[in-house]
Amino acid sequence: MQSGITVSSELHDAFTRFNSDPSTFCLPVTITSESLTPLPALSFQGEPTKESFITSLPQLSTILQPKTPLYLLLRRPTAAGAATLIALTYIPSNAPVRAKTLFASTRSTLTRELGTEKFGSTVFATEEEEILGVEAWKERDGEGAGGVSREDMMGEKERELEAVRRAEAEARNGTPGRDIGIGGTFGPGSGSGMKISMPVDEGAKTALRDLQDGGLVQLTIDIPTEKITLADSQSSVEPSSVATHISSTSPRYSFYHYPGSDVVVFVYTCPTGSSIKERMLHASSRRNAIAVAEQEGLKILKKIEASGPDEITAVRLQEEVNPPQNQGSARGFARPRRPGR
Repeated sequence: MQSGITVSSELHDAFTRFNSDPSTFCLPVTITSESLTPLPALSFQGEPTKESFITSLPQLSTILQPKTPLYLLLRRPTAAGAATLIALTYIPSNAPVRAKTLFASTRSTLTRELGTEKFGSTVFATEEEEILGVEAWKERDGEGAGGVSREDMMGEKERELEAVRRAEAEARNGTPGRDIGIGGTFGPGSGSGMKISMPVDEGAKTALRDLQDGGLVQLTIDIPTEKITLADSQSSVEPSSVATHISSTSPRYSFYHYPGSDVVVFVYTCPTGSSIKERMLHASSRRNAIAVAEQEGLKILKKIEASGPDEITAVRLQEEVNPPQNQGSARGFARPRRPGR
């Protein structure tokens, strides 16, 4: 998945200079005005040798910030006198989720447009110590953790998906009272307690406001505009056919007014085949969708999370609305059992 961000002419020029100057240790790169742009380069502390790579690491602390993602193009001299280039992506764990989305979905663009063949390896880091720490580099070299480099064990796609999973888990479990980058906090049983930080289409608000018994309203996020929009609205939907109306390829926020009750069930589906940016934006904005519905008068007491619509069965919906006596009425945000299990 690409973000639409491209390498600027300034970065192309800066990278050409960096690539031809062996005394340059690091070329930091950020995203500004929809482009990848260079920051001032850093030189080695002393002659560029294998040892000077380690002794030059501490100066990176001057450009690393605890909530700001950054790309670091590093030159690492070898014992043979040559050098390898490393493309390091730094996405702090407590950075705003939208910034995480942008940098995670652009990291492959950076190396591809500069020339993938010019980089010997790529590194993904979420903590400063993973960049500044000598032990972290020893582990990457295979000198730690049983002699196996973690990056060598994971492919590029696996690293990107790991970043997505981290963002999704953070959005799902966020610590009460902590701003995780989407605005406000969320607590069970007390409403969303947050402001809407993403634009919402009027059609989506109207559909939620008009939701009736048996109705199914689906919202999604328009990726180019990052706006919550109406994906579909159906009436008289039987529990057994809810799944047939939900997309199996793109994430959806679905609101289903269970027939014959006053219960509105919120269903968040995020198919594994959807793009990285789709998954990260929808995961981080799920509370926004709930807050929109509550502001339009809906009371969301039941919530289900699934990877696909096939998991939203009539039995599962029935269990949410009328749970077995030994499970009580409050099930929280539950993952449905997969069909056949």
